[in-house]
Amino acid sequence: MVKQSLVFVKPHELRIDEYQKDDEPSETEVLIDVAACGICGSDLHWHLSGRIGPFKAKENAIMGHEASGTIVKVGSKVTNVKPGDRVCIEPHEPCWTCDFCRIGSNNLCPYGDVSSCGANKNGFFRSTNVWPAILCHKLPESMTLEEGALVEPVACAVWAIKRAKLEGNDSIFITGAGPIGLLCLMVSKAFGAGKICITDLNEKRLSIAKSLGADYTLLTTPGETSEEIAEKVKKIMGGPPDVTIDCTGVGACINTCILTAQRGGKVLLQGLSASLSSVDLTIASIKQLNLIGVNRFNNTFPTAIDLISSGRVNAKGLISHVISLEDYQTAFDALKKGQGVKILLSPKHNK
Repeated sequence: MVKQSLVFVKPHELRIDEYQKDDEPSETEVLIDVAACGICGSDLHWHLSGRIGPFKAKENAIMGHEASGTIVKVGSKVTNVKPGDRVCIEPHEPCWTCDFCRIGSNNLCPYGDVSSCGANKNGFFRSTNVWPAILCHKLPESMTLEEGALVEPVACAVWAIKRAKLEGNDSIFITGAGPIGLLCLMVSKAFGAGKICITDLNEKRLSIAKSLGADYTLLTTPGETSEEIAEKVKKIMGGPPDVTIDCTGVGACINTCILTAQRGGKVLLQGLSASLSSVDLTIASIKQLNLIGVNRFNNTFPTAIDLISSGRVNAKGLISHVISLEDYQTAFDALKKGQGVKILLSPKHNK
């Protein structure tokens, strides 16, 4: 059977390569038959810019890190999973031995492989892939494989909200109603947040946010300033929120979070940009805000799986399209136009 990989050629150019022989797993790895892989905002950055922040895509890299599938083969020393198990994967392989790994902060490991986003190692925009068994999590029977492809972004949202250390009925303001913004909304509610307001330029996404539990939504326009939006949000919410979360990585949106936040409050930096962002730190200092960085996930996959399987996070509600791997251009074009929410690429949907 001919299998396929989606390959990064250069910015704005991808291609499909075919292969017949699967990679062979080592004694601690597994071979996974990929069911679905979500297109992350970072994948879109890779595609359009060839980079995200300081990380550059390598020629002929295979992207894709929000993946699920079924175990086909296991290495001789693998004991945690077996052929036939349905799994989702953690896409970051730490070194396991540095000071950060030894205290459980694997996401801060400076030596780990942060690839599978297009940097070094093969990602999951392909029919099959080999992966360390220790980074595979079994899915409960109540979860579909498509929901399993949402575990990684949910785990990122869980880590972000844990970093915020919500207190009681904290009010929250979120910029960006894309997948990660909507997930931060749902996870915040699951963790006991109070009133939540979310903004976006896309009215359809705000409608989805409302259906997923947002108390307030605000449609913004490109011509509005951060100051104007901040004043509108504070009026809607009856005052400045305790926690603001930027899910865009855009400087203007981060500035809106800084201007909106309560004095002494928290600004969570969840979004990533393909390039540098310009942010006014003077106001952040005057207001004595806590600027909190967020790096992926950290030991949050079990919580993410529980939130999805229990229904407290509606992962299915985010999946707008499941598109065949070979129709990748349709998927990326839709995202560039702001259409849909979470789009999954699936080798299983190939013609």
